[in-house]
Amino acid sequence: MTRTYRWTAQVSDGRHHDGEATGTVQADSDTEARRLVAEWIRDNGARKKRDWTATRIELN
Repeated sequence: MTRTYRWTAQVSDGRHHDGEATGTVQADSDTEARRLVAEWIRDNGARKKRDWTATRIELN
């Protein structure tokens, strides 16, 4: 059953803490939600020509 997760992620480029991102995602499990958030962080960073990764993801 699909659930809506609220998430907060610490974002980093590997050298600096670049800030925090928040949002919502629909997923069937916590694992899938974390994967989708990490994917969104990478894609959003690429769009801005940055090499971002999520260093910590909190789901609510």
